Amino acid sequence: MDPITAIGLASAIITFVDFGSKIVRRLEELSAAGEVPKVFREIRTRLPLIITTIDRTRDAAKNLSRSAEEALSSVVESCYSQVKQLEEILQRFTAEKGESSWRKGFKATLSIMEETKVQRIESALRENVQILTLFSLAPDESSKRADLQQVIILPFERDMHLVGRENVLSSIGDLFKKQRRVAITGIGGVGKSQIAIEYCYQFMKKTPDAHVFWVYGGNPSRFYQGYKQIARDLALPSWDDPDTDTVELVLNWFGKPDRPYLLVIDNADSMADYWPRKLWAQTELGQQPRSLSACLPDINDDGFLLVTSRDNRIGGRLMRKGKPIVIEPLTLDEAKCLFQSRFEDHEDSCNDSDMERLLTELDCLPLAVTQAAAFISENSICIPEYLAVLEGDDAFEFLDEEMNDSRRDEESMNSVLRTWKLSFDQIMIQKPRAADLLSLMAMFDRQSIPKILLQVPETTTSLGTLLAFNLISSCANASSFQMHRLVQRFVQFSLVRSETVHLWQELAITALAREYPTHVGVSDWPVCENLTPHVQAVLTYQLASETAQLERGHLLCWAADYDVERGLYDQAFQRAEESTNIFDRFVPGTDPRAAAAQWQVGRLQYDHARSESHLNSASVALNRALQDSHKPGVIYADTAFELAHLYYEQNDTEKSVEMAEACWTSYQALLGPNDVRVLDNMHDHALKLAMCGRVQAGIKMWQDILTLCDASNASTDTRLIFSFRSLAGIAEFQGDSQMAEIFYQKLIILCERILSPDHVHVFDYRLSLAEQVMRDGRLDEAEKITQSILTSSGNKYEWRITASCLEMIAEIHSRKQLTIKEEHYRSRCLDVYQDMLGTSNNETTDAMVGLARVFAKNQKHAEAQTRKGVALARQLNDPDAEATFSECTNRSDTPCERYLNNLCAVLWNQGKWKELEDRSRQALDLEGDSPIFKRYLEAAVERQGRVEEALAIRTDRLELKIVDDSWMGRRQVEEPPIYETEDLRFGRIIHPRVYSS
Repeated sequence: MDPITAIGLASAIITFVDFGSKIVRRLEELSAAGEVPKVFREIRTRLPLIITTIDRTRDAAKNLSRSAEEALSSVVESCYSQVKQLEEILQRFTAEKGESSWRKGFKATLSIMEETKVQRIESALRENVQILTLFSLAPDESSKRADLQQVIILPFERDMHLVGRENVLSSIGDLFKKQRRVAITGIGGVGKSQIAIEYCYQFMKKTPDAHVFWVYGGNPSRFYQGYKQIARDLALPSWDDPDTDTVELVLNWFGKPDRPYLLVIDNADSMADYWPRKLWAQTELGQQPRSLSACLPDINDDGFLLVTSRDNRIGGRLMRKGKPIVIEPLTLDEAKCLFQSRFEDHEDSCNDSDMERLLTELDCLPLAVTQAAAFISENSICIPEYLAVLEGDDAFEFLDEEMNDSRRDEESMNSVLRTWKLSFDQIMIQKPRAADLLSLMAMFDRQSIPKILLQVPETTTSLGTLLAFNLISSCANASSFQMHRLVQRFVQFSLVRSETVHLWQELAITALAREYPTHVGVSDWPVCENLTPHVQAVLTYQLASETAQLERGHLLCWAADYDVERGLYDQAFQRAEESTNIFDRFVPGTDPRAAAAQWQVGRLQYDHARSESHLNSASVALNRALQDSHKPGVIYADTAFELAHLYYEQNDTEKSVEMAEACWTSYQALLGPNDVRVLDNMHDHALKLAMCGRVQAGIKMWQDILTLCDASNASTDTRLIFSFRSLAGIAEFQGDSQMAEIFYQKLIILCERILSPDHVHVFDYRLSLAEQVMRDGRLDEAEKITQSILTSSGNKYEWRITASCLEMIAEIHSRKQLTIKEEHYRSRCLDVYQDMLGTSNNETTDAMVGLARVFAKNQKHAEAQTRKGVALARQLNDPDAEATFSECTNRSDTPCERYLNNLCAVLWNQGKWKELEDRSRQALDLEGDSPIFKRYLEAAVERQGRVEEALAIRTDRLELKIVDDSWMGRRQVEEPPIYETEDLRFGRIIHPRVYSS
C-alpha cells in the first residue's frame, strides 16, 4: 500500500507539504548559488504554488464526503509521486560540490536529456492543480447550503495596469442593453481574455449580488469541467452523482436562475468543438461528439453570455444576431503605457525612440509588448539589444519565450508565436488551403497584398478563414489584404524550420511575374505602383531553380520598364542587365523574353549615352533585340522606335525614317489601322519625316492620321490630342506659325485638364508654342513662355526640356541682337549637353558651334578658338578647322550635309583641290543634285586643269537655275544651322507617345 493512502488524507497532505517544501528549498539554494540546471527552472516557480494549493485543502478535507475524500486522496497521491520522481532526478543529476568540471558538464548534459521527463512531471502537476483549485474554492459541505448567497468563479486577479480598452468595455455594456449574447474576437495575444476579466470585475461592482461564472472553452474536457464546478458551487441536486448529466443540470438552472448572472466562455476557438461535422471522427463508442454550442444556455432576462474567440465566425454564430466586437492592437501611446507599467524598475533607461521602434516592430500587440518587457527586465538587457535580436535570425527564440502571467489560463500559451501556432493548427484542421494561402502571402510585402496575386484553389473561402481568425485584414473593398508584421514573421520562421520556404518563395515570384504588366504605359502605373513593394520583397530571394530564375528575369525586365517611367534609371539599368544575363544563361537568343530584356538594356543605354561609344553600345543592343524579336511584334516595334531616335541623333536620316516606319507598320499589322498605338507611332514617323527634310511626306501622314482618328479605339480626349497635334505639325512645317500656335494652345489646354499643368507632355507643347510665337516676331512673349517652362520644369523631367529651353532663349536674344545674353544661355546649354551626352556627341558639337558663333560676334576670338572649327575658320585658321570638321564628318558612314559643306569650304580656302574634289563627290553621292556641292566640284576640277570637265559640270549646274554665280575667291565657312534659317526648329524633343494617357 502506498504511504499516502495508509496514513489518511489529512496526514498525507502534511507529509506532501513537508516533502515538497524540502525540494523547493533545495532548488532555491541551487538557484542562489547559480547552479540550478535549466531543466528545473520552470518547476522551481510552479512547485510552491502546488504546495500552497494542497495545503489550503487541509481544512476543507475534514468535511468532505467519502467519495470526495477518495478523489482528493488520489490527487494528493499523484502529486507526491511526481515530486518524488523530481527528487530522484535532482539527486542524480545535480552537480555536487567538489566534483570535477568534466563531471559537472556530464551531469548538465544528462539534465538536458531529462528535460522531456521533467516537462511531463510539470504537466501532470498542473492538471492536479486545476482539480485542487476546485476543492480550495468549494465551501464546506456542511455549510454550503446555508452560505450559498453568491457564486463567483473567476480564477484571475484584476489587472490594475490595463490600458486603452475603455471604448471596448463600453461597447460590451451597450450591446448587453440590446441583447443577451456578446462576443469579442481578435488575433491571438490582442488581449481578449484580459478585457473579459476586466468586464467581470466591472459587472460585479455594478451588480454586487450577481453570480459570475468563468468557463474555459478551448476544449470539451475543460468546458465540462467548468460546468461541473458551476454545479458544485451552486450545490445543484445530485451534482456529484456519476449518472447525472451535469450539462443538462446546469442548463436547467440557467433557465430559472435565482439571481442575475454573467457567464464567460473564454477561448471558444475550435469550430470542430462547437459545431462538429458528421464526417468528422466519431468517439470510440461510435457516437457523434457533443456540440458545445448546444451546451450554452438560452439566456433569459436575468443572464448575460460573453464569449471570447479568435474566430470571428464562431463569435458571430454564438451571438446569434449582430457582429462580434473585433479587438484591435493598442495605439502607440497605449502600448507605451503598457510597456512602462511592466518595466517600472528600468523606466528611466527607456529611450522614447527605441521604445517606439520596438512597439512598432511588435505591432503594439499587448501579449508581445508584455512578453518583450518581461524578457528585457528578467535578462537585464536594453531595448536596442532586444531589437537587434528581434530583427535577426534568432527572433524566433525570443518570441517563443514563455512568460508567467497569473491572468492567463494555464492552457493558454504565454508567448506570441505559440499563441498563433494554435490558430494556425486550427486553420490546418478546418481549411488546409487557407494555411497554404497564408504561407504564400507571407512571401510578399505584408501590406496591400493585391487579390490578383492570390490565385490559388479555394481563394475566396480561404481568405474568409484567415479573415475570421484575424491573421489578415482586408482593405480597399477587399481587393487587397495586409497581415500583422509579427504574423508574417511567424509564418516565415515556421516555413524556414520546415524547410519549405523556398517552395513558397518560388510560388510568390511566379505569381508576381504572371500579374506584372508588360510594355508599361500610363494606364498601368496604378497596378505597378501597388505591386512595387512586393517586387522589392521577392527580388531579395536567392532561388536557384531554372524556372524561378526565368520568372525572376521576366519580372526584372518589366519592373525596369516601370522604373524608367518613374525616372529611376540606375535601378532600371541594373535590373535590365540582370534580366539579360539570366536569359543569356537559360534560353536561346530567339526567345522573345531575351529580346525584351535586350530592348530594355539598349533603350537605357541610348537614353543615357554620354559619348559616341555609348551610342554605339546602345545600337548593338537594340539591333540584337530587333534581330531576336518577331516581326510584327510589340518588342520589334518598340525596338524600331528607339532605333529611329538613335539614328536621328547620329544624323542617319534614312535609317531613322526607315525604323520609324517599321515601328508604326508593325503596330498596324498587330492591331489594325485604327488602333491608338498605330496612330501614335504614325505621328512619330510623320515628325521624323518632316524634321529630316521630307516635309511633304510628313504632312501626308498627318493628313492620314486625321482621316483615321474618327474610327480609332482611342478615347475622345486622345483623339482630340491626335487631331490637334497633326494639325499643328502641318501648319508648322508649312510655315504658318500663327495657325500652329492656335493648335498648340488647344493641346496645352486639353492636356492640362486630362493630365496636369506640370506634365512632361504639357511642357513639350508649351515649348513648341513658344517657338511659333518667336517665328511670328513676338520675341518678348516667346521668352516669357520659355522662361516659365524653364522655371516650372526644374529637375523634375528629362534634361532635354531644359536644354531646348536654353537654346530657344539664346536664339531669341540673338534675334534681339543681345549677344551678351545670348552667350550666357548658349554657354549654359553647352554645359547641359556636355554633362548629359559627353563632348563627342553631335548635339554637343552643335552647341559648341553655337557658342563659338556668339563668341565671334562678341569679338572673343581666344574663347572661340577653343570651341569649334567655325571660330577657327573665322580667324583664318583653316588647318585646325579642317581637322575639326573632318573628325565630325568621319564619325558616320552617312555624314551630315552641314559638316561636309563646312569641310569643303576650309579645303577651298587652303587650295586643297584634290581633297575638295573627293569630298564634293562624296556629298553628291549622298545628296544627289546639290547646287552648292556642284559648285565645289566645278572649282576643284577647274583648278586642277580639267577645264572641259569643269565646263560640263557648270552647264549641268546652270540647268538647275542657280542665279548666284559669285563663288570665286575665298569662301567663308558657313555657320552650321540645324536646318535652313527660315525652317529652323528649336524643339529637339520628338513628341512623347500619348496612347496610354
